[in-house]
Amino acid sequence: MKRIVLVALAAIMVAQLGAQNTLSVDWGNTTNYLAHGRTLSANQACFQPGVYYSINKGPTIMAWFSLPYDREFSALDEWDIIVDHKVNLLDPEKKWNINVHGYVNYWYLPVNNESDIQDYYQGMKYNAGIHFPFLVSENSALKITTGYDFYYYHQLGRDMGIRAAGIHEFLIKFNKKYKKVNLEAKSVISNNQGAVSTAIDPGWGFFSQHLSCSFDVKLVTLSTSVNYQRTLDALLPTGMDKNLMWVSLNISKSFKL
Repeated sequence: MKRIVLVALAAIMVAQLGAQNTLSVDWGNTTNYLAHGRTLSANQACFQPGVYYSINKGPTIMAWFSLPYDREFSALDEWDIIVDHKVNLLDPEKKWNINVHGYVNYWYLPVNNESDIQDYYQGMKYNAGIHFPFLVSENSALKITTGYDFYYYHQLGRDMGIRAAGIHEFLIKFNKKYKKVNLEAKSVISNNQGAVSTAIDPGWGFFSQHLSCSFDVKLVTLSTSVNYQRTLDALLPTGMDKNLMWVSLNISKSFKL
């Protein structure tokens, strides 16, 4: 079986040698690591590097990490391997399109001091979504996107106390481009069916707003965002996930292969 997998991977790599693929590296920082309304860093600032390999007209394969700067919280270290793919169903020259996308995410927490059964946590997360981008005006380069995403969590192994369940998220997003500068405003509302924590009562989880800006400076791309979350009834019993605000800064570089 291992030989078959290795041969398949080798065949994929050979097939991609002639394609113009992209390798990107990202140096990320955030004042708080949130995912689907929940702080996964106990409100601690994190270093979040990533490596992304995008196959021409194919998926993006990435390795991503979240590491609290305060090493007293090393039990919240997270390592992720993600395979992501997205497709626009209509002609890219059209003013509006239909984008379908999804990913498979294996996540791994290497440090676990709470269990005698295993010294790590691990699990899977799956995403499937559909977005409808609409270019308001070519002259203004203003784009509006509405969309829906479904996420499903489940644990691997035992003694994790993680409930397998889904999350529904609805968004509206505005993008505006000025030459090398991209501005974005986004709002998300989430309905959590009890995913991850047994403390969560199925229902509306959060309503969040995000403002971000990215721009190219010579060799790299700089991105920054300001984010605010209003926590709703489903997440209030968790205690830590009350109304939260956080800021992120990313420096990234891409290479054509």
